[in-house]
Amino acid sequence: MRNLVRTLATGSAVLALTLAVAGCGGGDTVGDAAGDKGGKGGDKAAGGAISVDTAQGKVSLKKAATKVVALEWTYTEELVALGVTPAGNADNKGYGTWVTAEGAALPQGVTDVGNRNEPSLEKIRALQPDLIVVDNERSAANLKQLQDIAPVLAFTYTTKPQLDTMKKNFGELAKAVGKTNEATAVTGRIDAAAAGLKSRLEKAGKGGLTYAVGQGFTANGTSSVRMLTDDAIAPQVLNLAGLKNGWTGKGDAWGMTTVGVEGLTATAKDATFLYVAAANDNPFTGTFAKNPVWKGLGFVKGQKVQPLDPGTWLFGGPLSALQILDETGKALKV
Repeated sequence: MRNLVRTLATGSAVLALTLAVAGCGGGDTVGDAAGDKGGKGGDKAAGGAISVDTAQGKVSLKKAATKVVALEWTYTEELVALGVTPAGNADNKGYGTWVTAEGAALPQGVTDVGNRNEPSLEKIRALQPDLIVVDNERSAANLKQLQDIAPVLAFTYTTKPQLDTMKKNFGELAKAVGKTNEATAVTGRIDAAAAGLKSRLEKAGKGGLTYAVGQGFTANGTSSVRMLTDDAIAPQVLNLAGLKNGWTGKGDAWGMTTVGVEGLTATAKDATFLYVAAANDNPFTGTFAKNPVWKGLGFVKGQKVQPLDPGTWLFGGPLSALQILDETGKALKV
């Protein structure tokens, strides 16, 4: 599954449905501020350095970074949420297409440093960054080379529970750029938005509603759905609003269960089905639409199929979490 996600990230039609998430963490120190290679983050904390927890251990910065290159969209989104314009980002076009939450738009002047799997080290070096932020797994092949350019923060996304991990990583990144107060304010908006949605649902007689959420896509001519379990961040966000996930299939490391149309029969019969699909690759309005299995599903017969904005980033940062809540409120008409 991990390889499928990475592979699909290079496709045009299926790009909307790939999950640009972080990988698993290790326990070694990545690197320290320029000119202080090899030191441990904790060694300099007493002298005023900023000590940042990462998937590779502690990283020490002599001062808050101001020129940051992000090689994973989640962390680009988080920088923008903090009011920090990245010096460089991997795949500006892809980011602009699929990370569409309010306030997450990439500012003008951000240098595109290539794709996320194979960024241009030359372009990154030319920017002379004082910090590089990466996905721990995706950066494994070129981590040492990146460290030769600037201190590197490598974060893992899928550590359970993913919502708490996202908030923790966001806070650590905020610490590195001197924006901890801003991070607290942004993450506080998630809880406030969830509470607001919960209140509106209860007033509308929809409190505790059962849902299922999935991403539809086509690969190698086959239409499939990635159903999200409670181990995935999107259901964890929705559950804050008192909603109940009606998908209990076994998930992979990302909290996803990939199924065909027949697999959707395992969805709770009373569930409202929320989905994300690209406009030019939507199995739910395309190949599934005339399928008798699809037509026989409880949420189809009950007219409880609700699309979310195709650019809803189900594995993103805090602004994407807010978008998930907002889109769900619109879909449920509250």
